[in-house]
Amino acid sequence: MKKCIVCLDGSQPSFRALERALDEAGCGATDILAVTVVEALTFFDCQTTDCDTAFAAILREPKKILAEAEEIARSRGVTIRTRYETGRPAETVARIAREEGADEVYLGSRGKDDVENLLLGSVSMRLVQIAPCTVVVVR
Repeated sequence: MKKCIVCLDGSQPSFRALERALDEAGCGATDILAVTVVEALTFFDCQTTDCDTAFAAILREPKKILAEAEEIARSRGVTIRTRYETGRPAETVARIAREEGADEVYLGSRGKDDVENLLLGSVSMRLVQIAPCTVVVVR
């Protein structure tokens, strides 16, 4: 069975990456893991209970993104797994890809202005360099 990871950040390109992975799933047995990585957080001058409340609020968006991904997959007759983690996005996804024995990682590129339009985003570029498997960057 082919194992794919899809990186989701809520952007349109990331959801296009999900669509691409779902297309692949239609071609054969594929295990898809949708991943959202929340940048490592630093809280200044907060009590423990305040930090817990703040962290819960910050995780609402990743949970919403992953729920939307599950709904998109379900509408296409595909079941996916979901996972959110905190950390540096490229490094965290590469670690998860190693843990999962992933065959491919799908992620969206972000549109940039002017000259930067030709370059991949920093997370995409970094992941291409360090991932243990094929990385598909979707525009």
